[in-house]
Amino acid sequence: MSNLNDIFNLSNEMFVTPPTQKESKDLEFYKPYSENGKDGVYKSLIRFVPNPAEPAKSKIHKYYVYLKDPVSGDSFSADCPSTVGKKSVLKDLFWKLKQSHSAADQELSKNFSRKEDYYTLIQIVADKNKPELEGKVMLWKFGKKVNDMIENQLKPEYGEACNPYDLFSGKLFAVHVRKVGDWNNYDMCQFVGEKCSIEVNSRKMEKTQDDMNAIVEYLKTGPQNLSSFDYKEWDDSMTEKVMNVIRNTVPDGRLINEITSGAGYANSKPSNPVSYSSPSAPEHSAPAPVTTSVQDDFFANANSSLPTSQPAKPAPSSAPQSSSSSLDDLYADL
Repeated sequence: MSNLNDIFNLSNEMFVTPPTQKESKDLEFYKPYSENGKDGVYKSLIRFVPNPAEPAKSKIHKYYVYLKDPVSGDSFSADCPSTVGKKSVLKDLFWKLKQSHSAADQELSKNFSRKEDYYTLIQIVADKNKPELEGKVMLWKFGKKVNDMIENQLKPEYGEACNPYDLFSGKLFAVHVRKVGDWNNYDMCQFVGEKCSIEVNSRKMEKTQDDMNAIVEYLKTGPQNLSSFDYKEWDDSMTEKVMNVIRNTVPDGRLINEITSGAGYANSKPSNPVSYSSPSAPEHSAPAPVTTSVQDDFFANANSSLPTSQPAKPAPSSAPQSSSSSLDDLYADL
C-alpha cells in the first residue's frame, strides 16, 4: 500500500506523460541492411517460424501506395484493395496515367505506384553483426524476391518440397544483403543445409509434448502483433484522404469525375465503411496460455503447407478503357 505521506511529497515527474517508446517498436523488426554489415555486406542465419497467435497468418502480404497531398503536404500510406483481389482506384488510376500518350500523365503515374511487402516472424540463429539478437524471435519485412525463394521451397521445380516454417523439418535461411545502386539487394540469399528441427536455448527440439510446449512458450517471447500489418479496409477518413490526393494531384478534372462519379464518391464515402486501425498499433495482446488441443492444432497447421493471406492473383489488368461506364464497373464496389 502506498504511503499516505506521498500525497504531500509530490514530484513533477509523477505527472509527466512518458514519451512514446517508438524505439521498442523498431527493436521488434530485424533490419539486415548492407550498411550495417562487414565491408558493406550483411550476413546472418535465420529461421522462418509460424505465428503462434494465428498460424494461418504466418506470412502476411500487402500492396500499399505511399501518397502525398501536394496541397496540404500530408504524407501517408494507403493499403491497396488489390491486396485482397478488390478493384482499386489507385491501381487503375496508375495504369490509366501510365498508359497515356502524354509524358506528363506518365510522370504523374509515379504518384500512385504500388509497393509490395511481406511480414513474418523469424528466429535469429546466428548474426555476427549483432550477436545480442541471436536466439530472439523478431519481425522481418521483406520483398517479392525473398518470398519467391520461400515459394520455390514449397513448390520446387525439381527435388523434394520443404515448408520453411515447419518447426521440425524446416530449413535455415542464409541472409546475404549487399548494396546494388541505391538499394539493398537480396539476390544472394538462399536456404541452406538439410531439413532440421528448431533449436531453443541451444537444444534441438523433438516432437514430444514437452518440447512442443517449450516451443510455444518460446515463440510467445517474440512479437505478438504480426496480424496488425495485414490489409485494412478504408474507412470514411481514409477514403477522403485518398480522394483529396487524387483531386489535388491529377489536373484533368474530367478524368477524376469519370473515376469518382461512377463509384459513388460524391461525398467520398464508401458504401460499407470498416474501421481503419493503424498498422503500427497491435490488434491484440499476448495470447492466453495454450491448451494441449490448441497446441496440437498449432503444430498441425504449422507443419502443413504454409497458408498465406495472399488471395489468388487476378488476371493482369488490360489498358484502362476511357468510357465512363467501364470505370463505373471498376469502382462500383469500393
